[in-house]
Amino acid sequence: MSLGIYKQGQGYWVRVLTAAALGIAFISAAAWGWGQAGIVRLPARQWTLSLSNVEGDIQPGESVVLLFYDVESDNPEQLAELGSAVVDEFDAGKSASGILRLSSFQDSSDPEIAARVSLQERASDAERLYIGTETDPSVTAIVKGGTPTPIFPVLYLQVGVAGGIMLIGAIATYIFVGVKKSAVEFLIATDGEMKKVNWTSYKEVKGSTIVVIAATFLIAGFLFVVDLAFSNFFSWIDVLQK
Repeated sequence: MSLGIYKQGQGYWVRVLTAAALGIAFISAAAWGWGQAGIVRLPARQWTLSLSNVEGDIQPGESVVLLFYDVESDNPEQLAELGSAVVDEFDAGKSASGILRLSSFQDSSDPEIAARVSLQERASDAERLYIGTETDPSVTAIVKGGTPTPIFPVLYLQVGVAGGIMLIGAIATYIFVGVKKSAVEFLIATDGEMKKVNWTSYKEVKGSTIVVIAATFLIAGFLFVVDLAFSNFFSWIDVLQK
């Protein structure tokens, strides 16, 4: 396949307008892809948790066990292990509160929970945490909420998806209107047929428009008179009451 434009200059306007229409379609598709990519939930490389009722001293490098209420279990009111993670940083706040940053996620040791729930994706489901053993923890806290830091910014994914769609669209448009012989021959033939069309002149369009408008008013006036006459007639013979 030649990289040059096949029969360049022939069927110019049909090819240009076809390319413009395809461009609008692919730009619309790219905009749709941008929006869809923006709602994708990427795996988190780090979670930032807001804590309250912190009892004990949290140090970087310690392993934290996160607990949650598993509503799909036989006992949804009992806390279950969501998984564990390593403390990256802890900023203590006032009144036993603080901000905890976690990474190196490990899913629950319970295979049934691990098959359904990924800590890396659902750390915000955590209700409690502890450090140490469940029966004798050195640190306990209540998790108020969490915010993920994705493995890379969602903007990069949006740019990649939208850019990929536009690149594919540009290549497809170039092939269709520029180098694919069967498609180009069809567009050139279409341009030739369009030149054979006997387009209505401005004078004819103007005259036809005036005739249509005048006929519309005449018919409306006639129907109004007929309606008024029948209305008065039926009122006169007491079929209609005023």
